Amino acid sequence: HWNIELFEPVKDVARIQHATQDFLAEFERRYSRFQVDSWLCQLNREQVLLDPHPQFVDLLQRSLQYFTDTNEVFNIAIGAQMDRSGYDSTYSFTADQRESLFTPRLTAVLSVTPTELLLQNGQLDLGGIGKGYVIDALANMYQAKFGLRYFIINGGGDLCVTSNNGLPVSITLTHPKNQTQSIGTVDLFNQSFAASSPYIRSWKDTKTGTRQNHLLTTNQVASYVVADTCCDADVFATACAVDPTVTSKTLQLLLVQNNEVIKSDAAFTLHTAK
Repeated sequence: HWNIELFEPVKDVARIQHATQDFLAEFERRYSRFQVDSWLCQLNREQVLLDPHPQFVDLLQRSLQYFTDTNEVFNIAIGAQMDRSGYDSTYSFTADQRESLFTPRLTAVLSVTPTELLLQNGQLDLGGIGKGYVIDALANMYQAKFGLRYFIINGGGDLCVTSNNGLPVSITLTHPKNQTQSIGTVDLFNQSFAASSPYIRSWKDTKTGTRQNHLLTTNQVASYVVADTCCDADVFATACAVDPTVTSKTLQLLLVQNNEVIKSDAAFTLHTAK
């Protein structure tokens, strides 16, 4: 679920609501792995896309940079593995029992220029970056088109927060295993936040009964990230949940492993992880 909260009077809320819905629907049409006519599916299918939209170029260039910045942990070339795990367009949640696929190095298979996108092998999935990217873009639209200054965009737990009329906004940190409990709080002021774990988007294979998760990891790490952009927060939340050794000097991190706090930066006020 998405929730938008405005901390200032607005003359035409319906206009902003409709613009928001149209903006997000267009982004979904462009980059969904589950819509066969999306730009992403076209690239995955045809392996080449000429004269791509500048936004698609930017999105993939950032993905390449994040691949490097996370020591190759964040890798959007996992589309085939996502399908193989059962997280496919039909949500079959049944893993393909054939031999496991090799995840290609993103920089070895993806080439990006303003005039051509070339995918030499594998399939791309933008689930670890797309939401953060579009939230940042939506925030920019609110400011440029509607002159909004004080708001929260909450895209299913990924947040962009300006302020509440100049005051920080305190948010609750949900327990990674129990969504009815809190493990602490964090105050946000012109900052973004994202969290990730293998617990929420997980499923039991309908044939084998084994547990699978959207991160394709066996680590039991929940990550909470505060960053200057929602794109940074989204990517590093994903990367840290896959590999808790990933770090960045520009982020505030909270990492919880098997109910034990293994890292907590100063931004976070904790109650308990149990």
